[in-house]
Amino acid sequence: MQVLIVEDELAIANAMACALESRGHTVAVARNVQLALALPRPDVLIADTELPGLSGLDLLEQYKRSGLVPRTVFVTSNPSLEDCRRALKLGAAEFLAKPFRLEELVSAVEQSIDELNAQFEQSYLATPTALETCLRDIAAFATQRGIGPTCRARACTAAGELIHNVLAHAYEFSEGAFRVTATLERRDFVLQISDQGLGFDSDELADEVMADGGGLRRAAALAEDIDVRSEPERGTTVTLRFGAYRVDFEGCDHADLTEYDFLTPETSRELLATLQLEDGESFFQLTPALAVVVGRLLAGPDPKRLAAQALRS
Repeated sequence: MQVLIVEDELAIANAMACALESRGHTVAVARNVQLALALPRPDVLIADTELPGLSGLDLLEQYKRSGLVPRTVFVTSNPSLEDCRRALKLGAAEFLAKPFRLEELVSAVEQSIDELNAQFEQSYLATPTALETCLRDIAAFATQRGIGPTCRARACTAAGELIHNVLAHAYEFSEGAFRVTATLERRDFVLQISDQGLGFDSDELADEVMADGGGLRRAAALAEDIDVRSEPERGTTVTLRFGAYRVDFEGCDHADLTEYDFLTPETSRELLATLQLEDGESFFQLTPALAVVVGRLLAGPDPKRLAAQALRS
């Protein structure tokens, strides 16, 4: 994980950094909020609530305004009820009072890893540039979770329709943000997009779902299930559910590889061995990209190129 520590006491910052680096995390250290904002957004933020000038709480507020909110662990020498409330309202994952054991800090960071791996959750400002940024983020999460390209394409296309609705209707007269959550539940990919904008009443919502050119109608066509909750002046939450069935190999005589982005070494060996059998009557369904991969594997390396490389060496 990319971890940013914002702490003005250098000895404490170095101790935290060493503990986290020994666990394989990449750590950057900043002594104040201004220096922290000049660094790339981390996966996990560790910040002191008491810093010269702006505090760690102020830093998290700055991140939140940009729509890019890291998992946050606050540390403090003087915990107050007001700071705790503000931290929770900002969405902090943990609040540690000094002195704390480094094992507690490591645990707080690595619990964040488990949460990030299990669920995608991000807020975005409702701007035109956020649409494609959000769709790329959803696609990256889905790929990391092993969701196939067809399901990814359906989910991201449907998400694009919903985000367009947010940009066009939710904040027509004001600025705002929308929140996206994606999870893998058993064999379903579940996507939820919510805003706090104008919202619909029940009749308007029914008209939008049934409209021939409506974004909700197109999103519903791409999903196995859709649930829409909306109230005037309180915003809209749309939950989409997509079947995310993984392909399993049960033999080499027939295999559908269209839901794969790449071939594992084991799959490559099985596939090539089957295709090279003289009496093989196997049938494989491949994407164009995988067909190129298989063709090159069957052809092998170019002898002329290998000879040239040998002469140069």
